[in-house]
Amino acid sequence: MKVETGVIAAAGSGTRMLPVTLGYPKELLPIINKPAIHLIIEEFIDSGLKKIIIITGENPAPLRRTYDPAIAPVRGEYKALDDFLDKLSGIEIVMAPQTGGYGNGTPLIVARDQMPEDQGFIYAYGDDLIKSKTPFTRKLIEKHNQTGALVVGTQRVPWEDVVRYGIAQIKDGSENELDDVVEKPSLKEARSNLAMFGRFLLSVDVIQILTEIPPGKAGELWLTDAVREYIRRGGRVVAESVDDGRWLTIGDPENYLKTLLEYALSDAELRAALEPRLRELLNL
Repeated sequence: MKVETGVIAAAGSGTRMLPVTLGYPKELLPIINKPAIHLIIEEFIDSGLKKIIIITGENPAPLRRTYDPAIAPVRGEYKALDDFLDKLSGIEIVMAPQTGGYGNGTPLIVARDQMPEDQGFIYAYGDDLIKSKTPFTRKLIEKHNQTGALVVGTQRVPWEDVVRYGIAQIKDGSENELDDVVEKPSLKEARSNLAMFGRFLLSVDVIQILTEIPPGKAGELWLTDAVREYIRRGGRVVAESVDDGRWLTIGDPENYLKTLLEYALSDAELRAALEPRLRELLNL
């Protein structure tokens, strides 16, 4: 199954980052000098995707000012902007507002009309970043090509945190094939601490299931419930973990700052500038 399209969910309200998210979506929070969502777009481009669909929320104007080709910045004045536009050249970016019920499955229903029926696609949550040597989307595509299955990004989390994530259960006797997934199980319900994060290689079959199933926990339409039904109907789904980097998130102040430091300290020049001050502040 060819995979050339990526979907980014950027419609969340960003309540844990208020009041800064009154002015623009959390997906545009800066990671040094790049919007967070741009790191996902670069991951997509470096993995060979040709089309990117961004599902926007109530305030799409800032995203449009940054990524709408019709109002792109003027070239030639700043090298950083020229490099930014060069990276985006040759790909198609489409933006569509989220409509319908609340939940992380809803953006896929909105995006369906923009997708080829005979291809797979990558789905990313706009506040989940993967800092790795190999673009993680490329790893998902390679895993699909090897197995023929859909692929979900996973990482082990502390057991007390399973109540915050969709949790995947590996099939007995298999290295990475799933036999079940559950959205935010209780500690008593959880059979695994393997959390699914915001990277998925899916097919339009999953979107069709999203249109058929009822809302799940808290009345939301969960992607996890659709993946669970896909497995129940005989579909194969395998897990892929980040083995040369880290899954990071920007959805709350603590994790945003950790992510910012992770990227800053991985840059040699910034590290040299920051490290003495950090040691001073930490009394090291």
